[in-house]
Amino acid sequence: MSTPDADLTRAFRDEATDRLDQMDAALLAIESGKAGAQAVTELFRHAHTIKGAAGMLGLDDIRVLAHAVEDVLAVMRDAGTFPADFADPLLRATGALRAQVSDGHIPADDLLRELAAIREKPLDAGPPGTGGHPVEDLRDTAIARPQAGQHGGEPQVPSQVSRAGTEQRSLRIPAGKIDHLLDIVGEAVQERRRLAHSLGAAPELPRDVIEALGAEERTLEELKDAAVQMRTMPLDVIAGPLPRAVRDIARAVGKDVEFAVTGADTELDRVILESLSEPLVHLLRNAVVHGMEPPAEREQAGKSPRGRIELRAVPRGSLVEIVVADDGRGVSPDVVEDARREGSLTEVLTRPGYSTAKEVTSLAGRGVGLDAVKTYAQSMGGTFEIRSEPGKGMEVRLLLPLALALLEVLLFERGGAVYGVPLASVEETVTVAETVTLEGRHAMNVRGRALPVVDIAAVLGVTAAPPRERPPALVISAGGRKIVVVCDSLVGKEEVVVKPLGSLLARVEGYLGAAILGDGRIALLTEPAALIRSKRPAGGPPAPAAGPAAASRILVAEDSFTVRELQRSILEAAGYSVLTARDGRDALRVLGTDADIALVVTDLEMPELDGLGLTRAIRADAAHASLPVVIVTSRGSDDDQRRGIEAGADAYMVKSSFDQQAMLATVERLIGR
Repeated sequence: MSTPDADLTRAFRDEATDRLDQMDAALLAIESGKAGAQAVTELFRHAHTIKGAAGMLGLDDIRVLAHAVEDVLAVMRDAGTFPADFADPLLRATGALRAQVSDGHIPADDLLRELAAIREKPLDAGPPGTGGHPVEDLRDTAIARPQAGQHGGEPQVPSQVSRAGTEQRSLRIPAGKIDHLLDIVGEAVQERRRLAHSLGAAPELPRDVIEALGAEERTLEELKDAAVQMRTMPLDVIAGPLPRAVRDIARAVGKDVEFAVTGADTELDRVILESLSEPLVHLLRNAVVHGMEPPAEREQAGKSPRGRIELRAVPRGSLVEIVVADDGRGVSPDVVEDARREGSLTEVLTRPGYSTAKEVTSLAGRGVGLDAVKTYAQSMGGTFEIRSEPGKGMEVRLLLPLALALLEVLLFERGGAVYGVPLASVEETVTVAETVTLEGRHAMNVRGRALPVVDIAAVLGVTAAPPRERPPALVISAGGRKIVVVCDSLVGKEEVVVKPLGSLLARVEGYLGAAILGDGRIALLTEPAALIRSKRPAGGPPAPAAGPAAASRILVAEDSFTVRELQRSILEAAGYSVLTARDGRDALRVLGTDADIALVVTDLEMPELDGLGLTRAIRADAAHASLPVVIVTSRGSDDDQRRGIEAGADAYMVKSSFDQQAMLATVERLIGR
């Protein structure tokens, strides 16, 4: 049989995963006595649909197992009863189906034999006391889950809603197309800001021009919001398997746990959702294994024997708050004391390798859960905080951006460069009037609390004069700790389009990305947690300035606008005069008109003329034969580097391990020699 069409297979996996989520929810409701009257009928329909679709696509392993589940459910439906002990094998069957849908051929022979034995077992309808739930008497309290928008790489975008508002059709659009649309919209918004910035200098604009600019701005804002909504999806997309996961973990460790999800319709960025499942499972596992007491211990403490864990999602403007809360034992008094010494409970519980477990098991004691979740939240430009008291449970809060492509930041300047920090991490702005020295670090009193003071230039290792007297500063919070970050001036709040720097600054700590501002400048977006981790004092020496040749003129050839402007920002902040070119041919044109260029920084892969061709052309020109050339590229193989050096490059730097201080040192060495 020929291989099924990839698009059809992907669509089947999306639908089957959603149906399996609903089957798990129904089986858990039946197991706990909270199912609706139609629970078995709905389970049968889902199994029947999965079986039929798998058969049409030739996915025989899935078809056979779904058929076996369908047969068992048919017996229960006909008998009008659901024995409570049948929920567990059926849950194992949905788990096996989920694995087959995700990973392909996975044998299930033992499970098939168990289901066959259940199917042959006589079932008689009867009252609850007989060990089963009569289907006709099951309480109608189950909450129907909304259809998930995506379980793979393609979100579902609503295309039409009926007049009654009860039916919604969807189109499957590859996520890459939506990302591309959002990029285009972001560029349009930036171009509109540049236009407004350039026209803002005009003394008197005609009224019709002002009205046209206002209408254009409103249209672009609506377009941007629509594009963001297409990229976002509800938490429900990934929440389906979580009740089953909590139930299985609780059973494995002898706990009795009720799990609830609120705010499942809260939407987040698709990229965040795709990576949020693992952190949530970490948190839920910690809540069950570490936080929740056994039933007997809970009763001795005056609590209900059944513990409660809740996952909440709450919109907070351009942010979303994700909370995992439990009513378990909370942290011990010893941990509270450690937190007082360390300054933050979050800091204590997220230390690498830290664990409160007395022994290492398959579910606990490895000290990786909370640390990994904190790292995840910070990598998304969010914050992470833990709240707990002895005997009163624990709350873990993640504050994440609604959309990764758009971020509200507070912009500020230091050393002629513009930086931004996520607004969610900014507590307030202050003026640094007086500081004291605590444990070798500068600190200042902010609302009765002594907070460390650092210079952003020292933290990021960039060149800048010492801060002026009474400089402005930002009070930044991350991981339960606060710090005062000194700058030259505050620019203001702005929603920016985030440009990822994965190809350029992938291994440079401290950056979330970059943004192109309305006046054309590049703002580097800093990671709040990196600023918190800094040990450099505000009064310490600034980064070493460039040498006597710092005023030299440098040409940057790079086809990526973001990377080109970022390199220019780095070099200009070090005191160099910088010209830019879009490709090698444009660079040769600039070299032909400016005799004062002292060095060329070039990308390798560019249209028209690449970096190797540019380097060879420079070496072949008698007027520029000795001009230093630095290649900065994402291609880092030995062969690529050899070709660059053979073409005449004086230095070869790989973007994935890019270090701006190493670049500045290389430039200074080549210009000054």
